[in-house]
Amino acid sequence: MKTTKPIVFITGQSGMVGTALTEFLSNKYHVHGLERSKSSAKNPSWNYRQSLEKLGIDAPDIVIHLAGAGIADKRWNANYKQVIYDSRINGTQWLVDEVLIHEQKPKLFLSASAIGFYGHRPGEVLTESAEAGTNFVAKISKNWEKATTPLSQAGIRTVNMRFGMVLSQNGGALKEMLLPFKLGLGGRMGDGQQKYSWVAIEDVVHATHFLINNSNIDGVVNITSPHAVSNSEYTRYLAKALNRPAFFHMPKPVVRLAFGEVADELLLANAEVKPEKLVAAGYTFKQPQLKAFFEEIL
Repeated sequence: MKTTKPIVFITGQSGMVGTALTEFLSNKYHVHGLERSKSSAKNPSWNYRQSLEKLGIDAPDIVIHLAGAGIADKRWNANYKQVIYDSRINGTQWLVDEVLIHEQKPKLFLSASAIGFYGHRPGEVLTESAEAGTNFVAKISKNWEKATTPLSQAGIRTVNMRFGMVLSQNGGALKEMLLPFKLGLGGRMGDGQQKYSWVAIEDVVHATHFLINNSNIDGVVNITSPHAVSNSEYTRYLAKALNRPAFFHMPKPVVRLAFGEVADELLLANAEVKPEKLVAAGYTFKQPQLKAFFEEIL
């Protein structure tokens, strides 16, 4: 296949972020989704080598690695927690090994990570230099990022994108919340003071494109709005944008009963994360304020 566009390989193309990135980048890049082998959920692999042969190239220009089992798709048990872990760490290790086997290598490897890296950190303001937390999602994110280390050691520019809670009306957490809030069944969780570090899908794609075009940026990058909100603020802004009340407060024990471990790991976790590296590099957020974002899209 002959193309004058730079070639991007992407895993997790069918997910919310992958779909949005593919649509956004396709004007300037040839975006090729890698297909995952169905043979092993614990050791994911992709058709990287076959894709090189199909396209008649020695290496893609860029790899964007997004794949991983949905962290809140199911109630957690020991088996599903292992699936969450393996899909990220084992899958990343496989892809990194495959990239390094080939003589020609991509110029840039962008790998998803998450602000879960920081864990539950009430009262702190967290930038890329903050240490990892100690809970399950922190362990995942830490090892997820560590799995890409051989790439940077081989001289490939590597960026670990620590995504905040990605908001889009087309999927993810916001789509799940819309129906209960539209029915007037929304409300704060716990004391409502926990900070949610969020990012609009529009800024996910624009920030990713910004990272592609700024070769001086590598390593860990927080992709979150500069303005985290409390759970109470999130609830109030969403309810107001939908013109609905939001009186159904869920005390912590009820949240834990309803959601299991996900409650303390995600819903009640407090992490105020700042996108220090993006802002310092000159990135301008398209949707920095949650209230305005909800009013625009809803």
